[in-house]
Amino acid sequence: MPEDATTDSENESLNLDPEDWQLAFEPYEEEPEAALSLAFLLTELKQLISGLNIHEALDEIDVAIDCLYEHSDFRSISREMFEKVIEGKITSHKKRCCVN
Repeated sequence: MPEDATTDSENESLNLDPEDWQLAFEPYEEEPEAALSLAFLLTELKQLISGLNIHEALDEIDVAIDCLYEHSDFRSISREMFEKVIEGKITSHKKRCCVN
């Protein structure tokens, strides 16, 4: 079988570096809503596995979320707000208005 550089290369580490995540997330470059949705899902996954004490997996999810932030509309606003939104910490407060 012919060798394929994309599938046959040996990776010394199982960890992905940020450049790997950037390549994986290139399709999100023009899809900020999809990037935000995936960040929501990764945050939920992170919360589910955080109790399992799997630090390497949690670190990789953090790198993935950092890369997704770069493709979101939040990159022009605030990284802190991005984190609050994907972690479900932003709530909308509706003012009550009385009409006489």
